[in-house]
Amino acid sequence: MSKKLEFHCDNFRVNYVNNPGYSSANMSNYHAHDTYELYYLCNGERSYYVNGQRYYVKRGEIVLINRNIIHKTSTTNVPDYERIVLQIPEEFLTANELNDIDLTECFNYTTPVVSLDKKNQSIIESILFNILVELKTRPMGYRSAIQTYITQALIHIHRHALSANHKLVQKTSVDKKIYDVVSYIGNNYMHDITLPLLSDQFHVSKSHLSRTFKKVTGLTIVEYLNAVRIGHAQKLLRNTSISISKICFDTGFNNISHFNRTFKKVTGYSPTEFRKVQQSKFPLKASV
Repeated sequence: MSKKLEFHCDNFRVNYVNNPGYSSANMSNYHAHDTYELYYLCNGERSYYVNGQRYYVKRGEIVLINRNIIHKTSTTNVPDYERIVLQIPEEFLTANELNDIDLTECFNYTTPVVSLDKKNQSIIESILFNILVELKTRPMGYRSAIQTYITQALIHIHRHALSANHKLVQKTSVDKKIYDVVSYIGNNYMHDITLPLLSDQFHVSKSHLSRTFKKVTGLTIVEYLNAVRIGHAQKLLRNTSISISKICFDTGFNNISHFNRTFKKVTGYSPTEFRKVQQSKFPLKASV
């Protein structure tokens, strides 16, 4: 029987899935969010798509996704899988008072997949399950404990990755331009964003920008923008009681019918259905 657990605390989320036997569970549409993502595969095998590029992920491997980067997962022919996903807000990684390590570097390797040896697998699994326990039981100081565990996990991962010769991304001028566009969309999705506006903003022709953006991310600008907007709409539907019409306009959609249509295409649910399902699992008062 499939087992699923999900906990959240403010903008931090943990999702655990154990699917024994064949599962057709796919994240069929790309999505992005404004948190960092750590995906650890405890057992099995999955296909993971990041910016249109496919990676085969095996037991004991971690996928590290930067903020606002489009990604999705799908099944392979391996019959079962078990995984833990953390969605980590930026403030959890930038509150290091000693300032002797930049934890965000973990999300900037040339490949997002890091293979752990047995020793580090054991360490990381222990840390991740401790985070699950903290969120489930919520003892005094659990927020501080979670932040400490995340710091420990990322330091272990970063040390291992660098010792295994994982290189940090050295962006080409083309990659840098597209990364700047992606960041702009992530910071301004709530406003009207058009191809001509981006072309003017980044001093590049519309045709070149469209072609290069698709080549680097695997998506058109419109597809990427919609994925970002729907991701933010999901968070508001899940965590607030703001009206659907206000969420529509707050996330950059200027037409409620278009919003409803796009939301259902991306998630498989209407906004009303999504809110009902999510808040039945996590009532708003429980997320405080």
